[in-house]
Amino acid sequence: MMLVIFATEREALPFLEGASRERESIGSKPMFTRVSGGKQADVVVSGMGQVNTAQALTAYLELRTRPDFIIMGGCAGAFAGRGAAVGDVCFATEEIYADAGINSPEGFLGLEKTGIPLAETKDMKYYNRFPVRDLSGKVAGSGFPFKIFSGPFATVSAVSGTEKSAAGIEMAWHPLCENMEGAAAAHVSFMYGAPFAEVRGVSNMAEDRDRARWDIPKACANCAAVIKELMEKI
Repeated sequence: MMLVIFATEREALPFLEGASRERESIGSKPMFTRVSGGKQADVVVSGMGQVNTAQALTAYLELRTRPDFIIMGGCAGAFAGRGAAVGDVCFATEEIYADAGINSPEGFLGLEKTGIPLAETKDMKYYNRFPVRDLSGKVAGSGFPFKIFSGPFATVSAVSGTEKSAAGIEMAWHPLCENMEGAAAAHVSFMYGAPFAEVRGVSNMAEDRDRARWDIPKACANCAAVIKELMEKI
């Protein structure tokens, strides 16, 4: 059984369309059960941001049977230098807490400079970066009318609304796209030893904010199409 987590119901609805579903709640957050073709996915709507995501995912993992796989879906802003455009779908290869660190006279410094990891195992310390399963190969050759990309994702508390802010994140971390939840989901999944992947449709470019250039419905629909395909293959 798969768990799919979205920040908002708007992002979740295209994935829930066309399948029988029931609504309940877990940890005060909405949860749906999607059944299609004999396969089941629980869908949790966490609320926007890192704390909501961590709380919703922790509640699920504490109160329910451990899922075979966790997928975070939704939309994201892509960095122009990495090739993805509005409507394309991106898979994370890792998640980065992009604004956690030190603002120093020499510029932004990641958490490694503090010497205090956010998590650690016997053999590894984790500072800003957390592992993610790249499932892009599962949908290779599926014939989607948009491009598929994979690369690092940056999680931020304030998304890029200017070219200058986007350039700072791109220079520091070289991410494919940015979002407001993924690193928290990857972090919690890591702490519980649960396999985690992240798939996001590109709703906008990380640049000077211009809502007229965004396409959130297309991003959510394309992301949902890819997760539905994954549901049949993992």
